Amino acid sequence: MADVKVDLEAAFRGLDYPAPRNKLIAKAVENGAPPHVIARIREFPETADFLNEDALRAAFGIRVRGAQPHDWE
Repeated sequence: MADVKVDLEAAFRGLDYPAPRNKLIAKAVENGAPPHVIARIREFPETADFLNEDALRAAFGIRVRGAQPHDWE
């Protein structure tokens, strides 16, 4: 079986925060993620929002560095 963490890290490459669930799905599709990665993201409610890499790590067990626009607040 594929390494899910490696697949998730690749799926979220280039992600910027904050990242609501739909943004995660869009980025994963853009990066050519396999179906099991999309299914894993869809396990979270539509309202899930990952404000920074710590939130993403807590949810998925991976670390994805990303940009956070200065005006996002």
